[in-house]
Amino acid sequence: MKSRINLILKLLEQSVDLVYQNDKYLIKHSVHEQDISHRIAFYFENLLGNYAWFTQKGYSVDVEYNKNFEDSKRVYKQCSDCQLEHCYIKNSGYNIGDYIQICRPDIILHKRGKNNNSYSDYNNLLVIEVKKNDPSSEEDFAKLSAFTCKNSDYKYNLGIYINLNTKTPEYFQNGKKLSKESDIVYNYNQKENR
Repeated sequence: MKSRINLILKLLEQSVDLVYQNDKYLIKHSVHEQDISHRIAFYFENLLGNYAWFTQKGYSVDVEYNKNFEDSKRVYKQCSDCQLEHCYIKNSGYNIGDYIQICRPDIILHKRGKNNNSYSDYNNLLVIEVKKNDPSSEEDFAKLSAFTCKNSDYKYNLGIYINLNTKTPEYFQNGKKLSKESDIVYNYNQKENR
């Protein structure tokens, strides 16, 4: 899984670079972040399409995906009773109260209609939040924490916050904001198919 995650991160970085190379107009004219997210996802999906594990295992790259089976995607559903000490939401003091927010992540890499993440079949690989100018976004960080938490419905393996102004990503895993990319834990063993 380590080499697959490293590949995914490399292709995501290339996708952001392609937006800056090919879609400068969008950045220069400060179009809505949804449009920029769409372009990142477009390049990302095209680059991933070169790998058998992506095409043959039923993975998709989606933008503003709002469904969890027949229901809406909701974050913070299990957060109010969570006891995880390393949780970003708990440690940052972000106040969710009894709030259950319907949410549409900016970009996700996943298998549609599946949440059963296990050592042999990881369906929700990556959740991404994109911002144009925000150096840090407490709300996006809280969402990424909730989406990557092992107590959530989704259990995304990795969450990434991309600030387009600095192009410096921030990483979330197991509900925790990581200090740096090298802190990512590669704990899932899937066969690496190229």
